[in-house]
Amino acid sequence: MTSAVQKATDDPLFGRGYRATLLVLILLVSAFAYVDRVIVQTLAEPIKKDLGLTDFQFGLLGGLAFAILYSTLGLPIARLAERRDRVTIISVSVAVFSVMSLLCGMATNIWTLFLCRIGVGIGEAGVQAPSTSLIGDHFPPHRRGFALTVMRLGAPVGALLGSVVAAWLARDYGWRVALMLVCAPGIVVAILFRLLLRDPPRGHSDRLAGGNVAAPAASPPRTWEVFAQMFRRPAFRHMLAGLALASMALFAGGAFTAPFFMRVHELPLTTTAFYVAIISTTASTAGMSLGGFGIDFIARRGKRWYALLPCLGIAISVPLYLAGYGLDNHVAAVTLITIAGVFLFFHSVPTLVAFQNMVAPQQRTTAAFVYFFVSTMVGVGFGPPLLGLLSDLFAGASGIADPAAASAIGVRSALLASIGLYAWAALHYGLAARAIAAEDRP
Repeated sequence: MTSAVQKATDDPLFGRGYRATLLVLILLVSAFAYVDRVIVQTLAEPIKKDLGLTDFQFGLLGGLAFAILYSTLGLPIARLAERRDRVTIISVSVAVFSVMSLLCGMATNIWTLFLCRIGVGIGEAGVQAPSTSLIGDHFPPHRRGFALTVMRLGAPVGALLGSVVAAWLARDYGWRVALMLVCAPGIVVAILFRLLLRDPPRGHSDRLAGGNVAAPAASPPRTWEVFAQMFRRPAFRHMLAGLALASMALFAGGAFTAPFFMRVHELPLTTTAFYVAIISTTASTAGMSLGGFGIDFIARRGKRWYALLPCLGIAISVPLYLAGYGLDNHVAAVTLITIAGVFLFFHSVPTLVAFQNMVAPQQRTTAAFVYFFVSTMVGVGFGPPLLGLLSDLFAGASGIADPAAASAIGVRSALLASIGLYAWAALHYGLAARAIAAEDRP
């Protein structure tokens, strides 16, 4: 074991400095990708008022408009990344979603904004899965939890930029200027990514660590063969179901956190953005760090921890979310929702690492695609629109004549109802842990 670790550390092709540069750039790529998601959620109320949208229409903009082509194009781009230069694919993709984000600031109605959000999804389709595969060929299995955690920490960095900075700019210059100024630097990141990085051979880190990995075949396995291999495992099916359910509730809640505080607690945009930043950055940073860094150590006690840790974290988050959304004190609400988020994010990196470890090197981009397809198409694509629809229905059923009071009841009721998805997700992760334990028995 020691010699394998030493080999992985003394990489003659990609040294420590190079891999540090890789992680920094992948972190920035992930951050700007997340900025493009959270900024629309943070500026929900000004965008809704300017364009005259309902909660359901906004849910479509924040969710389905982004997810529809992100998910559709994710597979062909992932398959292309199994064969072609991943660095080029990622850098072009970052440039595309950055330009489309700029165009979002020029939209004049729901349809032009909808089309621009589709363009953002097209660009982001070529980022996450190839980045995950790129990390897999730079870091051996015992270090992938750490490396993938760094990548996933781009989300809280992006949340900070997309909430606090965007809210300050929107307050003084409007939501359109905020969108354009916050998203434009992503173009610079795309250029640096292409100039400073290069694509390693498939399976490089596994062979360096002494793993019994065959040289890459002339062409990767067919898509359906990879899917069939993964879906044959009960552990994978349950983890996938847990991921889908948790992602739906997570992204639905994220899309309506700002409206929740502005309507229910009657807070101004800048204060709300500060609270959203606290929730997003603290919960995702602490949760993914504890879950991602921790899984490299705790999984030594058994592979079932790849599913058991998410199960425990999500289960603990359920009562905390219920209390957070139900309380009338906004400070207590922020505190409880943030703590709940920390436990919830225990599922993120262990699930992604488990999917990577289930397949061969030339299948990792496809395995990563499955993770991001489900979390995006199901989570981002359907979570916000469904919660928005529930919010409109609850508001209409409240019987309150005052639209502001009715919308406050609607969004709170919808958020409370969505917590049931977390309980369901925890059940599937628990079943996955049992299936993994059964696979490990002699």
